[in-house]
Amino acid sequence: MSSLNSFSQQSDKGFWKYGHLIFTGFYLLPLTINFASFTANQITMSLAFYVAFILLYVKAINCKSAGVTKLFVAMLLICFCATFYTTGTPTLFGFAAYVAGYAYSYHQRIYAALAIISTVLLSAYIGDIGKVQYFLAVALILCAALFSYGIAAKRESLYKKREQESANQLEQLAAIAERERIARDLHDILGHSLSSIALKAELANKLNQGERYAQANSEIAQVADLARQLLSDVRSAVSDLKQLNLVSQIAQLKQRLIEQGFNVKVSVNLDTLPAKVEGFAGLIIKEAVTNLLRHSSTKNCEISIEQTAQQLLIKVIDNAPCNTLKVGNGLNGITERAEQLKGSAKFTCGDTFTLNVILPITAKDLQ
Repeated sequence: MSSLNSFSQQSDKGFWKYGHLIFTGFYLLPLTINFASFTANQITMSLAFYVAFILLYVKAINCKSAGVTKLFVAMLLICFCATFYTTGTPTLFGFAAYVAGYAYSYHQRIYAALAIISTVLLSAYIGDIGKVQYFLAVALILCAALFSYGIAAKRESLYKKREQESANQLEQLAAIAERERIARDLHDILGHSLSSIALKAELANKLNQGERYAQANSEIAQVADLARQLLSDVRSAVSDLKQLNLVSQIAQLKQRLIEQGFNVKVSVNLDTLPAKVEGFAGLIIKEAVTNLLRHSSTKNCEISIEQTAQQLLIKVIDNAPCNTLKVGNGLNGITERAEQLKGSAKFTCGDTFTLNVILPITAKDLQ
């Protein structure tokens, strides 16, 4: 009866929420097998109790824990009364036990279990049952099994709830990290250019006041060029944000380097990547290319991306002498993103500048 697990997934619709009620049909088995031996009154009452139990059960699985006790007691009462008309009530007792196992806390379950056992025993010895031992065996075994299953389903439900909460927290942290990244990008893209525009505009104004119109016009023209370049950088940044496929993003970044006069070698060996790893890798490579565009003196670079069974290896080389390494927002951003995935980022400075990033790929990431 694994489909009883739908009790812990109340958001499900249709069959998967109520389909397990098909198993309550075993309650009708004695009526079906020995239909001729039942009176019209027995058949009517058996069906009436069955319908009432189903309605209470459906209400119980959609009820908060605080209000389930009345429903649980009513279900036991129906099971007790129905025993006087049919011997199929062990099935209903089992479903009532499942509700108790799922809905109640540890101490409440003890009282609920005692109530179930007492009602089963009372039903067996007061009701008109031919084979009491058989009735008790079936009822108690079903109750024990479904009571335990209800407890297990509750634990699974709590685990999934905690897992969902953790996933929501991770999404929030990822959103915060993404906002910080965008802030860094905007700072890097806009900060220097806007400062230059402001300075040149002030200079043009002073030159104009000094009637040095030719120089003022030259500064104004440079302001226009800076503004156009800034607009192009912003558009490029927005395009990068929209880019999801890592291979396509690398191709786009390579083209951007070539357009800026770079001699670039790109080596890509990729299989299917987890979305999270692919997203972070794209951001890291974008930061690295931005660093190349701003600081490379020889415009000669290499980019290598290789995927192994457990890791994604990113290597970026700027074939230019590197005497001192100044770690700014870009390199800090690369380190932070790598550490968010429990990876690492290392920078080496010498005859060349080399960036090595290792991002782990676990089996959980691939699920």
